[in-house]
Amino acid sequence: MNDNQENKDLFEGEPKREPFAKKVAKFSAFIYLGLAITVVIAATVGIFSISYDYDSSLPQISMPEINLSIPEVSIPFEESQKEESTDYPVNNEQSGVTPDVSKPEPPRTMYYFPVEGEVIKNYSMDALVYSETMKDYRVHSGIDIASAVGAEVIAFTDGVVSAVSDDYFNGTTVVITHEQGVVSYYMNLDPTVAEGIEVGAEVLAGQPVGYVGTTARAEALEPAHLHFELRVNGSNIDPLPELP
Repeated sequence: MNDNQENKDLFEGEPKREPFAKKVAKFSAFIYLGLAITVVIAATVGIFSISYDYDSSLPQISMPEINLSIPEVSIPFEESQKEESTDYPVNNEQSGVTPDVSKPEPPRTMYYFPVEGEVIKNYSMDALVYSETMKDYRVHSGIDIASAVGAEVIAFTDGVVSAVSDDYFNGTTVVITHEQGVVSYYMNLDPTVAEGIEVGAEVLAGQPVGYVGTTARAEALEPAHLHFELRVNGSNIDPLPELP
């Protein structure tokens, strides 16, 4: 037996193999079948989705209507305003209307110098001043304003009369209480005070309270004058800076 015979016997004893081309053909058939099934499934799902009836009971959303129209605004006016007036003055005719040319009253003065005259002795509570009458040096709690006997003395501002007295040293005295704890003293007055000046009477700035006299014994040798004092909360102050 030669070699070729041996090889032939070997191949005949093995099972016969399927050709490669035939295998590829079978495999391709399976692929096409799978693709066909996939296409059928996709088409079925699409048709089902299109024909599905949604539940109409779900809440519906509606947009509110917005009125963008601008309301008309009408301004009321008199019938006489509908037509333009043509009644104009001509030839410098007068209107017949009397203008108000009255002048307003000026504001009332709130502070007054209590009497016309010259200050002859100043306020001095820190230094002693000589007294012609008492012949000694002493403090001076107010100012002395020289004026003629009988000269009118007026309230330096609004207030209420709190005392009318005849003091032995200071003579006839009128005391007026004002706001903010201020009290004014009018001394060396004539015994006859101004009309209506009594305790409790209200007085206005500039209203007469009395007249210059010579009733103060402590200043009897000095010229006729008004002794004027101001006290704030019981303490004397220099009246001059407070006077106009």
